[in-house]
Amino acid sequence: MSDVLYHFSAIRSVIPYAFDITQPKIPGSLRSVFVAHSADGDFICKFNHRNLAVKNAIVANAMSQCGIKVPNISVHNYKGKWFEVYPIIPGKTLYENIGAGMPRDQVESVYADIVRAFAKMDIISPNILADVKCKHSYQVAKINITDANNAIFAFVFSGAVRYMNQTSPENRGIYHCGITPKNIILDENGKFSGLVDMDEVAIADKNYAFGMMAAKYQQLGHNPENLMNQYETQTGRKLDRQKIKIISDMTNMGKAILWRANHLIRGR
Repeated sequence: MSDVLYHFSAIRSVIPYAFDITQPKIPGSLRSVFVAHSADGDFICKFNHRNLAVKNAIVANAMSQCGIKVPNISVHNYKGKWFEVYPIIPGKTLYENIGAGMPRDQVESVYADIVRAFAKMDIISPNILADVKCKHSYQVAKINITDANNAIFAFVFSGAVRYMNQTSPENRGIYHCGITPKNIILDENGKFSGLVDMDEVAIADKNYAFGMMAAKYQQLGHNPENLMNQYETQTGRKLDRQKIKIISDMTNMGKAILWRANHLIRGR
């Protein structure tokens, strides 16, 4: 069975009346992702590693219970391979909105809402992933980098992620470590309406996760100090600003290295 036929058969085993199955114009995952249109609505079907898919369903449910809009994930198996299915959150990504000329102050307003969502993650207990094999940020990084690059890069960078996530118990929790414009959904009015890519949600140091968000915010030309000020004002809890700055700088440098290496490998 060809890959295309397999994917279509798997999707129709869950959404039997899907009348149109396509791949998204903007990739949102390292694995095979499809959009299925049906009379019951539009769905994302994402073929994934079993352990990641199970983890994703659990953390998505926990975030939803905290009032954070995320996909409602169900996990399925078809002939030995695993995939997630969830209704599409209506809207466009912040990435698309920025590309369409979203004003700078509106981008900052979106991130103010993101900080409020991030603060809600503080109450999620890591214990909900006690029985899950792939639950730490460095484990997720190892899988993702192996898929995108190779095992050597995965070993090096996942080791760095593990080191950066050394922290005290009060700063360890379940956080979205990949809050980027491509993972932020806005409604038709340009307001924050949801977070996607549950692969990036894992047990992590709060300051590491915040630093990952700050790295992209900085790339967009904004001052990450504003995000830290907003978080501390809202919660009354302090962040490790020095660690966040180091992580943000290291992340931007590391992603540049991976991007160049990936293009060199593909160019051979």
